[in-house]
Amino acid sequence: MRHSSIFLAFSVLCMTQCSSLSIEECTHSDWFSLGLADGNRGTSTEQLNQYQKDCREFNLNVDTAQWKQGYLQGLANYCQPENGYRIGLAGQSYYSVCSSNEFVERYNQGHQQYQINKRMADIVERLNSIDREISSIDGKLNNLTDKASLLKQKNSLLNEKNQLLDEGYRLRRPDMRFEFRY
Repeated sequence: MRHSSIFLAFSVLCMTQCSSLSIEECTHSDWFSLGLADGNRGTSTEQLNQYQKDCREFNLNVDTAQWKQGYLQGLANYCQPENGYRIGLAGQSYYSVCSSNEFVERYNQGHQQYQINKRMADIVERLNSIDREISSIDGKLNNLTDKASLLKQKNSLLNEKNQLLDEGYRLRRPDMRFEFRY
């Protein structure tokens, strides 16, 4: 009898380690609040399927109606156009859960600005790297007699630096339009 209790406890422990919801969460969850939180985050309705799968491992059911009610209320908050811009600007993924064209348009605008900001940060990082490499080459030039290959390398880096500075300038111009495709 004692071995079967240990085995049962071990089995329950293993099942809880394999699921994203525990037996306590499946038993005591406020499904409306969980749906509301999922909707506010713009998660896919596939999340409900995952909850159902997790709770089925414990022979428990999800209150689907309550979750959906909360989820729809959360989506109403999430699908606001300005939230779309904020989410896009943060580089977050969008799972096509909003029916509002305004939301999608603002998300795309925010995501485009995110991509520009990311590229600008990459340019700044590379410019700093080029400056460090040039400084290193300058230090080596002072100590070497064969300067031709180092000067060639330095000129190549200076050319790349100028190209990146030009690209950064073009990215900062508000009258320029960029088209990003997904």
